Amino acid sequence: MNPVDELRLFLDFAVPLCGAEIAHNLKRCGHSREQAENWLRGEAERAGGSLGESGDVLQFSDGRPRSGRAQDRVVRTASELARGVAAAALLAQLEGKRGVEAFGGFYGVTDRPAEADSARDGEGDVAVSAPPRPGVLGPAGGSGW
Repeated sequence: MNPVDELRLFLDFAVPLCGAEIAHNLKRCGHSREQAENWLRGEAERAGGSLGESGDVLQFSDGRPRSGRAQDRVVRTASELARGVAAAALLAQLEGKRGVEAFGGFYGVTDRPAEADSARDGEGDVAVSAPPRPGVLGPAGGSGW
């Protein structure tokens, strides 16, 4: 398996988990729609910066076990990438889009629109009220989460 296929396999597993965690945290903190969009945008941008700075460790891995700082760099870059893709997919859904594509995989609404992923708060803003349900943020063609 080449590094891009391994990365897609990792993202297919990690993005839905990160998306659920992010949605839960946004709900718990009670962010307005605007606050949630700004936070998600920032998270996606941070992932892009991390990928630009350290993406070579993912692309050119020779499969040998790593330890110490080299292992930390790979783990941190992969984790930030998964969180960024999840944040971008959630942001796309808040903007009325189906999701995002990353490394040939699609992350977002795959089989049906979200039924009630957001609810109005007392001031008319939309707050993320529930983590996505199965099939909402999972990889395309998959069974959801």
